[in-house]
Amino acid sequence: MPLESGADRQVRPGEQVSVSVGLQDAVGNGDRVFSEAFTADGRMRMDDPHVTAVMTISCTAAPGSYEVRIGSGGDPNPSEVTRLWGKVRVAPAEETERAACARRVSELPPPPQEERWPADAEWPASPWDVRSVRAGGEMTATDGLGMGGDGGVTLTSSVFTRPVVMYGAKRVSAVVRIKCDAEPGLYTVVWREKGKPSKVWARLRVEPAAPDCHDPAPTPADMLKRAAPWLAAGICAAALAVGVRALKRRRRAHPSG
Repeated sequence: MPLESGADRQVRPGEQVSVSVGLQDAVGNGDRVFSEAFTADGRMRMDDPHVTAVMTISCTAAPGSYEVRIGSGGDPNPSEVTRLWGKVRVAPAEETERAACARRVSELPPPPQEERWPADAEWPASPWDVRSVRAGGEMTATDGLGMGGDGGVTLTSSVFTRPVVMYGAKRVSAVVRIKCDAEPGLYTVVWREKGKPSKVWARLRVEPAAPDCHDPAPTPADMLKRAAPWLAAGICAAALAVGVRALKRRRRAHPSG
């Protein structure tokens, strides 16, 4: 049930209400929508061309009128800026209705977190900006908040053909390629910056590959990285063998009395 700006709508326990605004509105992605009548705060999420939040009326809400407000800070804190959006009037309900309401609400799926941003927006616009890409395809990952310096951030994912390093001055970016054999589904992208904890930075959805998909041939640098552990192990084994032979020679030259 949509709740328009300035509306005063009657609702029943267990019903869901939505707040949706256009991209030109002052409401931003991630802002919270809250009321004492809700089971939990809603979160505004991009659903191009709107940002939308869906909330559930609490099964225990007493009859009466409740304000619905939007917190522009995104999280409750003493200095949070809020605005009145509208009101809901919870209708009286018998105990049997409230009991049925509780069962129904307990079976509701969790609110979706995926966001659908405009196609021309840089990816990722948020950690839940889920874009779709075919296995074997490419995407450009960009960060313009100055969080990572030129060459200081590596992006990894189980569906990348290889980890990539982000480069740039005011904005860092990298082109990522998806493996042809990546299974369709939702995947995370991890941000690794030297001296800082790793974090899930983005998400993407992989679609089936084209029939003629082929991964690019590995570069010399990729081959060296793959060979390095085996090379190191071989060197260690060779060194150990040399050490053993030398020890045997010394024992033969100086037999114990």
